[in-house]
Amino acid sequence: MAPLKAASGQALLIILFGDKLSTETFQLGINADLTWSGLSGIGNTELRRSWSFGAYGEIKLAPHWRLQPELVIKTAAGARNLAAGAPGNTFVPVGDPLVDMAITSGSIVRSQQYLSLPLSLKYVAGRIGVSAGAQVGFLLNAEDQLDSDVLQGQLRLTETVSDNLNTLDAGLVFGLDYALAPAKQMRSMRINVKYYYGLLDTIKNNTGTAVPNSILFVGLDIPVGGGSAAADVTGEGNSR
Repeated sequence: MAPLKAASGQALLIILFGDKLSTETFQLGINADLTWSGLSGIGNTELRRSWSFGAYGEIKLAPHWRLQPELVIKTAAGARNLAAGAPGNTFVPVGDPLVDMAITSGSIVRSQQYLSLPLSLKYVAGRIGVSAGAQVGFLLNAEDQLDSDVLQGQLRLTETVSDNLNTLDAGLVFGLDYALAPAKQMRSMRINVKYYYGLLDTIKNNTGTAVPNSILFVGLDIPVGGGSAAADVTGEGNSR
């Protein structure tokens, strides 16, 4: 968990020292999102809802162009309703009829958590920003939770599956954001929608169909620090 602690410390530094680090052409902020994640390549699964949190920087390259690096200290991934025997799963029949029936009839939720580094190029026109880029993620932990009804009760089993998954993840990220105060330019709070399309198989040594991540993010970008000195003073996009 050392990478997560270090990243959390960096996000805290951004909150504490944003006033000193933000300028007219560089703005820092934090983002918080609801997430809906899925795993392609596994049939009949359902989206898993969770949340993510991180920090971002926004660099002004030209009046309408921005470069946005991010550090997402909690990127939630995974899926719901996996069946026993799904790739990476550790729940297997043990020879006891009752236990085996519970395992084969149960539903599994896979929870994956990554430290992610997205980098996007964004075009801004008035309130609207459209972005595209790449994202690299590093698996912090992964867990399968099985729930099954047994003799009018419920059986719940939990297994760590990090060793069955690849540590590195990478893919493409696309975004759309809406500025709530466009006159402030980079200092405006923004509503954002992003989609991550994973390109790598999440399953280690997988000999079957690849199982990449896919994640939908909906949330807020909140600028931190900078004061009036960090506002965009070019006059571009000041129409309300």
